Amino acid sequence: MTVVNERVWTEQMKVTRLKIKVVNMQISFRRLSPDAVIPEYKTTGACAFDIAVTEEKTLQPGERALLSTGLVVAVPTGHALLLFSRSSNAKKGIRLSNSVGVVDQDYCGPTDELKCALHNFGQEPYTVQKGERVAQGLIVPIARGTFTEAAELNAPDRGGFGTTG
Repeated sequence: MTVVNERVWTEQMKVTRLKIKVVNMQISFRRLSPDAVIPEYKTTGACAFDIAVTEEKTLQPGERALLSTGLVVAVPTGHALLLFSRSSNAKKGIRLSNSVGVVDQDYCGPTDELKCALHNFGQEPYTVQKGERVAQGLIVPIARGTFTEAAELNAPDRGGFGTTG
């Protein structure tokens, strides 16, 4: 099912219409624990769904820990699931250790649980609560490339890494 929303954006007296195409799809999941929180989109405009952990853990400053979600998610064929830290994690002093998690479409076996590796980058201990939403998931289509080695790439040299500031 496809839903198309229209929003009006005003910028310096100029009005344009932006059409946003939202594709709804069924995402199958399995709970490995009765404590697992069912993923959900918290607002109608949310593009990512929240993911919670099933255990409490106090992280000391600088400490990292792998926490369970109790979920196995069957990512639809032709898609990937990207896991990001929730924006509220910054004020708590925690983040996903690897910044972004990539869940492949074939990571959905009986024990392929989503886990959240959290890092306390703050100055104080932080206790992650059981049921706390620490990550957000985004389903995206996959584009797979075929790599072909070339003797030259017909593009100008921009000056190297970090040259634009």
